[in-house]
Amino acid sequence: MKEYTTEQLRNVALAGHTSAGKTTLAEALLYALKFTDRLGRVDEGNTISDYDPEEIKRNLSINASVLPVEYKEFKINVLDVPGYRDFIGEIKSCLRVADAAILVLDATAGVEVGTEFAWEYAEEYGVPRAFFVNKLDKERADFAATMQSIRDVFGVRAVPVVLPVGKEAQLEGLIDLLQMKMITEEPGGKARSRPIPEALKAEAEAARAKLVEAAAEGDDELTMKFLDDQPLSEEEIQRGLKEGMMAGTLFPVLCGAAARSLGLESLLNFVVSCFPSPLERPGMVGKVAGGDKDMERRYDVSQPFSAFVFKTVSDPYAGRLSFFKIISGSLSSDSVVYNSTKSTEERISHLLCVRGKKQENVHQLVAGDIGAVAKLSATTTNDTLCEPKHQIEYPPTALPPLTYSMAIVAKSKTDEEKVGLAMHRLIEQDSTLSLRRDVEVRQTILSGMGDMHLDVAVSRLRQQSKVDINLGEPRVPYKETITRKAEGQGKYKKQSGGRGQYGDVWLRLEPLPRGTGSEFSWKVVGGVVPSKYETSVHKGINETMEKGILAGYKVVDVKTECYDGSHHSVDSSDIAFKIAASMAFKKMALEASPILLEPIMNLKVTVPENFMGDVMGDLSGKRGRIMGNLAHGRKIVIEAQVPLAEMFVYSKELRSLTQGRGVYEMEFSRYEQVPSNLQEKVIADAAERKKEEEG
Repeated sequence: MKEYTTEQLRNVALAGHTSAGKTTLAEALLYALKFTDRLGRVDEGNTISDYDPEEIKRNLSINASVLPVEYKEFKINVLDVPGYRDFIGEIKSCLRVADAAILVLDATAGVEVGTEFAWEYAEEYGVPRAFFVNKLDKERADFAATMQSIRDVFGVRAVPVVLPVGKEAQLEGLIDLLQMKMITEEPGGKARSRPIPEALKAEAEAARAKLVEAAAEGDDELTMKFLDDQPLSEEEIQRGLKEGMMAGTLFPVLCGAAARSLGLESLLNFVVSCFPSPLERPGMVGKVAGGDKDMERRYDVSQPFSAFVFKTVSDPYAGRLSFFKIISGSLSSDSVVYNSTKSTEERISHLLCVRGKKQENVHQLVAGDIGAVAKLSATTTNDTLCEPKHQIEYPPTALPPLTYSMAIVAKSKTDEEKVGLAMHRLIEQDSTLSLRRDVEVRQTILSGMGDMHLDVAVSRLRQQSKVDINLGEPRVPYKETITRKAEGQGKYKKQSGGRGQYGDVWLRLEPLPRGTGSEFSWKVVGGVVPSKYETSVHKGINETMEKGILAGYKVVDVKTECYDGSHHSVDSSDIAFKIAASMAFKKMALEASPILLEPIMNLKVTVPENFMGDVMGDLSGKRGRIMGNLAHGRKIVIEAQVPLAEMFVYSKELRSLTQGRGVYEMEFSRYEQVPSNLQEKVIADAAERKKEEEG
């Protein structure tokens, strides 16, 4: 691939709902521009973009793909983005480095939930947007209804740039309103241009007039010219469309049938003429190394080199592959750069242009371009690469909190260790995954963005670690405490010939305010128990509190005093007093009306207004307390407090309640008493689990 200037670059994300045809559109572009000799199909598992075994198995995009193509005198970095929200890390990372986005819609469905999420993320980064209405040759395809869906859902000015001729199986071709020509499909999938038939001219001219009017409103000079009834040239219309898109006031709509390679020429021409180059986009703001001062680097080759790593792929054969966008300056093969995030140098051996599994060496990349490099020693996703003498660090891509957690169930401790090593490689690629050992519930917890996300991760873990693992529901990290005072004795006496064991302590237990922790004090006077045994008594109490008294959960918020006891000059020992203290604490805690505490979570659920009642009713049924709600754009944010025990499968339930349109964030608030009827069940379940583990 030849070298391009920043002005000749276009970084375009294909985003939208899963199954809208984004990958098929990308595949059609590769085939039309002769970057592949066959037109791959998702259902056959042979596309260049979706080559991962999990993508082939599931027939959907899981990973974002960078697919650079050349058209006329331009390089277009096509970013094929997943449509399923569980893979939000891939979606947002790519939209952050894109300079424009094409939201692909299924003409049989209109705007779907994945389209709405893609719109929100693109809006977050100020990315200019256009639409591509796909699958116009399918049964029930309706271009007019899809146009109305765009206007109704997003409330924006959407204007067609291309019109379909015919519909469904009778789709004859398209009318390009910029060039005022008809595009039809030839045998073999090639497109041919011809004049617009007389019968369609009136409709085409009326649609072009609306397009010209919309374009004129994007530029003051064009507006004056339009009002003076002066014709606008094709270049002026393109300029007006670009300015309208960049201002966020105009959203052009193209259309076609990607599986038949129809609509590609109009789309490519639109991309190179109406989408902005990196030069026309804002740069990226980072922190100057060693301080808090902000600095913006623009897409300028004359500035010092800097790049942002937005994606990492770990290939079992090629090693780690880091994808980056050059923000400023340029980068050549055989150079040394500085990773300001990890404070280490990295050697760039070969710059790569990656397209699916294929890699092509390139000598140099300039500001605004996207490339890759293999086998960097320390660099991972969200790192900044720069010149050692001109350091800058760009902030990581902001992602929502992880909302879905499951326990990994392995057959043995050895298998768990293998899982940990394999999981480390997955987390290098996907920062929306997390693996941790929860010592309180004695489980390994895998967290992510949803059930599909974790299912894919576990499938990959099985493949990489070669162990049999499954997912199970996590245990709730309950805690135990007491509700009233109690005091009494714990005495351990053992004689079996020779030296015996003797320890005797009296403890006083008292509840403390919720969340204050636990306290221990030594109040023994007169030497009835030598102070050298204080540590052993404290240890015996702590170990008992860790193991629990009701259901095996940690005891908290208890004040314990050791105020009396006795000892034997020969038989007393550290272990004897440790056991005696444990016996005393357990006995007194059971007399102090012990209870279970459960974690309560602060919850924020964002849903369209028409789902608000259903969601609030569901939360109330989960023992939740609604704290309020407020408007957030076109949606409602419901604030509530809900027990964690009710939330483990909430991701699935909310998706079902809101047709996939609801999202939520959750964080720990405090511990509260478990209702008595539920406490009995938790204790019984814990006893049953202990029985199974022991035998």
